[in-house]
Amino acid sequence: MEIKVFIIFAIVILILFLVVSNHIIRVAIKQNKVKKGSALRYMIISVFSGIVIVSFSIWTFFIH
Repeated sequence: MEIKVFIIFAIVILILFLVVSNHIIRVAIKQNKVKKGSALRYMIISVFSGIVIVSFSIWTFFIH
């Protein structure tokens, strides 16, 4: 039971992280403070880093 709760919690944290970071980048694009190419690269990097963070937290949970 607690494994499912931990996995759901990790997925929710990932989704919140991605939504917030991508929203910040969209606002920066609208204000012309960031070029679109670098913003898209940052969004892709944020997605991959979020996946890595969640998978690492799930992996450490299974070890302990």
